[in-house]
Amino acid sequence: VSIQVKPQENTISIETEKKKFEPIPSLTVYRLDFLAEIQTQEGTKKVLIELQKAKLVTDIMRFRRYLGEQYTKDSLPIITIYFLGYKFDENLPSVLEISRTFKDRLSNQVIEYHKNEFIESLTHDSYIIQLFNLKTEMRNRLEKVLSIFSQASEKLKDHIIYYDLPMDDELQKLIVQRLLYAASNEILKRQMDLEEEVLMELQDLERKIESQEKEIQEKDKMIQEKDKTIQEKDKTIQEKDNILEEAKRALEEKEKLIQELLKKIQN
Repeated sequence: VSIQVKPQENTISIETEKKKFEPIPSLTVYRLDFLAEIQTQEGTKKVLIELQKAKLVTDIMRFRRYLGEQYTKDSLPIITIYFLGYKFDENLPSVLEISRTFKDRLSNQVIEYHKNEFIESLTHDSYIIQLFNLKTEMRNRLEKVLSIFSQASEKLKDHIIYYDLPMDDELQKLIVQRLLYAASNEILKRQMDLEEEVLMELQDLERKIESQEKEIQEKDKMIQEKDKTIQEKDKTIQEKDNILEEAKRALEEKEKLIQELLKKIQN
């Protein structure tokens, strides 16, 4: 019904070849907040929508932490939608819904959905859209809108998607018009090129860090194995010392016994 945009955008400055610092969106996270009023069967209600754009596959752990934080803040229901711009799973459909199923576990009977505050607060539905596998047939409004986000290789070149599908939906037209404006903005295009360059450097750095971490783990494992070997040797030495100590005590007892026998013979 209505929506208010509350941008919370983190920007950083990157020094360009011209030695000028240009602010560009945060390289790993881009965040926008929306307060929306939506129409439901029960009436209108307000919901909070938070949009985050992550650049690296490894940001999955950050999303896990974010979800954990959201569950601790309030009891609002959570719905997650993930647009994945990397190879995910070709065995799954391009638009996947993971929803809650209500099931009587004793009888294995699926029961009709029943809205419950406890369940709504502790579980959430998810949607996953695989952009590289997204080939829509324009059968409904959802497919028409999602077709804009498709990143099939034949349509994608230098940050530009060549969109040649029919447009007969108002939302579809609006999104395309906004993107056309962005594509013609030279400053934005220059920022995208700069962002891509720095992102590649970040990915190289990330791979180096992962390689170093792997080497450290292997070295730690070797050290642990050496420590274990030393401990085993120490244990073997201790056992030998114990055996020698017991032999020494036995010898002393024998000598003591011999002395007592000699005394008795002398007497």
